[in-house]
Amino acid sequence: MPRLVPSLSARQRRRALGQVFTPRLVADFMARWVCARRPERVLDPALGEGVFVDAVEALARRSRWSPRIDSFEVDRTVARSQSGHDCRLLTIRWEDFLLADIATHYDAIIANPPYVRHHELEYGESVLRRIDALAGRRLSRATNLYGLFLVRIASLLAPGGRAAIITPAEWLNAEFGVTLKAFLLERNLIDAMIQFDPSLLVFHGALTTAEIVLLRRGRREGDSIRLMNIKTLDDLPAVNLRGARCVRRDDLDPTRKWSPLFDAARAATPAGRSARTRDAHAATGAAMRLGDVATCSRGIATGANTFFALRESERCKWKISLADLRPCITKAAQLRERQLDAVALRRLVERDERILLLHPRRPLCPAMKRYLAHGRSLGVDRRHLPSHRPVWYMPENRPPAPILIAVFSRGEFRVVWNEARAMNLTAYHGIYPRASDGDGADRRKAKQLFKYLCSAAGQRAIALHRRVYGGGLYKLEPRDVEAVEIPNGLMGTK
Repeated sequence: MPRLVPSLSARQRRRALGQVFTPRLVADFMARWVCARRPERVLDPALGEGVFVDAVEALARRSRWSPRIDSFEVDRTVARSQSGHDCRLLTIRWEDFLLADIATHYDAIIANPPYVRHHELEYGESVLRRIDALAGRRLSRATNLYGLFLVRIASLLAPGGRAAIITPAEWLNAEFGVTLKAFLLERNLIDAMIQFDPSLLVFHGALTTAEIVLLRRGRREGDSIRLMNIKTLDDLPAVNLRGARCVRRDDLDPTRKWSPLFDAARAATPAGRSARTRDAHAATGAAMRLGDVATCSRGIATGANTFFALRESERCKWKISLADLRPCITKAAQLRERQLDAVALRRLVERDERILLLHPRRPLCPAMKRYLAHGRSLGVDRRHLPSHRPVWYMPENRPPAPILIAVFSRGEFRVVWNEARAMNLTAYHGIYPRASDGDGADRRKAKQLFKYLCSAAGQRAIALHRRVYGGGLYKLEPRDVEAVEIPNGLMGTK
C-alpha cells in the first residue's frame, strides 16, 4: 500500500488509500447474493466505513442467523465509524489483507477493494510472486490493487462459497485484465457480471464505470455466465439474475475486450471465440484490422500548451512570422465538422483560437529570440517535457496525419479528414495509412478508410474497442484504434 504522510487531509488520505465508498443500495444487493444460503463465515477484506457489514448484519437480524464476520482495514481513522456494529459478529483485523496470514476459507466474501493504480503500489516483488502463485500464472505488473485483491479473494472461497466484488470496469478491457480473466475462467469461478451504465457515477467523485463480478466456487462445467446491465441504482432491489443474458464460458476469450458484452445494441453477441462472435465482427465483412493498413499515433505533447501553441493575437504581439509556426488543432472542440480545410482553419484564426504551433526556423530571428527568452523567464524550459528534448523549444516534428480521431467521446467518435494538413495535439490521435502505390492512389485509399470510420458500420467497429469511463465517457488509445476491424479489401489489401 502507499505510505501515508501524517499531514495528509482526510480527502488526500482517502485518495492515497484508494478508498471509494459503496452506496448502500449496491451493498444491500451484494449482501443478499452472497448471503443467500446463510453463510457461517463472512469476509470483508476492505472494511472502510463498514457499509457491507451493515448490510450483512441487517440481513442476519431479519433472518435470525448469526454469521461470523471477519474484516480487514489499514486505516485506523475509520475505527470510530465501527462502534455501532454487533461486536459478537464482527472481528476487525487492522492490517493489510494482501499481507495477512489467513488460515480460514469463507462461505461468503463481499468487497469493494481499494482503487490504487499499479505505479502507486509499494509491495515488493516477493508479495507479487505470492499473488502469482495463487493465480497460477504471472500477473501483469500493471495490475491495479483491486486486481490483486480479486485473486486473493478467489483463493479464500470455501467449497460452495460466494463472492461479490465491485470494482472499476476497466479490467474487462485493459491489458492487465487478460491474466485476471484467464485465471477466473480457468477456475470456472464467474457466476455473473453486472455492469452499471457508463452514464451512472456509482463511486462519488470517481469518473469510472462500475462493475460487480459474482464468483461461486463449485460451479458445474456447463454452467453459463450471466450478464446484466443496470441503468440506475434504483433498479437494484428488483434485479433478478434469472432474466440475465447467458453466455458459455468457452465462448469468452480473455485476450479480447469484454465491455462489448454489455452493449445493449449487441446483446446477442458474446465477445469471444465462438462462431457467433466471428459473425458479429464480420457483420460488415470485417476480416482485417486497421493496424494492417495504417498506424495510429498520439497527438503531440508540448508540456506547456499555452506557450507552444499561440493565438493570432499573440503572434502579432510578439511579431512572430507565420513561417515559424505550423497550424495545429489543440482542443477537441475546435473540430465540429468531418473535414478540416483551409476555410475552417481560417475561421479558427479569426476566432483567435490557440492553433499556431511553435516551429522555429534556424537561425532564430530576433522576434523568436525574444519569445524564447520570455519562455525561459516563465520556466518553460525547466518543465518535464521541454527539459528532456534535445532542443527545449522544438516540439516533436512529424508529418500531419491525413485522418484525425478524437481521444474521448460521449457517443460516436469524431473522425476528421485533415485536408488542411494541420498538426494535432493530444486531443486527437493521428491515423497514417501506409504508403504503397503513389500519392494519388494512397490518397484515395486513405479517403476510403476515413469514410468507413465515419460510417455506422465503422462506428460500431470502433465501439468494440473503446474504453469505458464513468459519466458516459469513452476513450480510445492508439492501439485500440489499430485493433478496429475493417472490411477485407477496403484499401485494396487482402
